[in-house]
Formats: sequence, C-alpha cells, structure tokens
Amino acid sequence: MRPIAHERRLSSRAASSRLALDAVVVANPVPVGIPAYFLADQLLRRRRVEEILSGKRGLIAEYAGAEGYAYGWGHLIEQRLGRFVLWRVVPVALWERLSPLRAGSPLLIEDVLTLVQPDVHPALASHLPSGVLLTGCQGQSRRSPHALFALLLANPRAATAVRHWLATPFLTELLPTLLNSVESRVVELLQGDSR
Repeated sequence: MRPIAHERRLSSRAASSRLALDAVVVANPVPVGIPAYFLADQLLRRRRVEEILSGKRGLIAEYAGAEGYAYGWGHLIEQRLGRFVLWRVVPVALWERLSPLRAGSPLLIEDVLTLVQPDVHPALASHLPSGVLLTGCQGQSRRSPHALFALLLANPRAATAVRHWLATPFLTELLPTLLNSVESRVVELLQGDSR
C-alpha cells in the first residue's frame, strides 16, 4: 500500500506544479508577500529601518501591491504597465539556501545580485521570443533590487505565445539552469570574499 500512497503524493505534486504553470498561461496572478528572509537579511546586515521602509527603493516599496506566482525557487512577479507586462524573477530559495555561507558577509542580496547580473544576458538572450525584452540588469539603480532580472512583454499581440513560453520552456528548463549557474557564481564570489 505504501507505494500507492507515494505515487499519489507524486502525482499530487505534479498536478500542483502544472496548476502553477497554467496560472501564468491564463494570466491569473495572486498577491505575493515579502519573503520573511529578505526582511531578516536586511536587518542582520544593519540596514536602517528607514531604508527598508523607503518609498522609493525599500523592501516595502518593492513588494507593495505585488502580484504574481509562487514557485519552489521563488517569485515571478507580474506587473501591468498599461498594454505591456513586466515579469520580475525573484529567486527567494537561492538566498535561503545560501544563508549559512552569507553569514559573515556585509553584502546585501542586492549587492551580490549586481555582481552576478552580467551572466544573465548571455544565458537568456538567444532564448527570448519575439516581443520580449530582458531588463532589470542595471545594477544598484534597479527599482526591484531583489529581482535577478525582469522580462518585458513589449508586443502585447504576442501575449498568448509569450505566456506559453513562460510556462514552458522558460520556467521548466531555462530558468532552473540559469539559477543553478547563478548560485554557483554566488558561492564562488562569497567564498572568494571570505578569504
């Protein structure tokens, strides 16, 4: 009987994963809250409360009214900009996994992201569908400092095709590979920083 229960649990997990991918396809975002780890991280690195609450670049401003999709790796935050759509990729789980390694580092997540962002463009540029632009890799001037990058739907007529691309292959193949690469690079940077 145990194998049957195990199979049922796997199929339930697969069904849940499929529903999460389908939500992107049908444009059904839900409210997304601030990851507790991000708040703790900023406080541990002695960021002042005023900076965290700042209306322009603070953590509260970054997540104010955020809607999107939650996955095991983090958040895909969806923002409508008139006829256009912006998707921010926020790799929450990566930072939680790297917490022990970052314990001695004074660098905020946004500082480390700025160092690894040059790797994003070469990894994704050739895979982007027509009508999608890679954005959000401008270093510390970014309005969403915890986002690794963002994708902008610049051609609203391509929305259906782009949403299918987001569901697969982007979320199922391209992003996991990129996040593994980014995590390895962050580990390399942090271990070099601690020497």
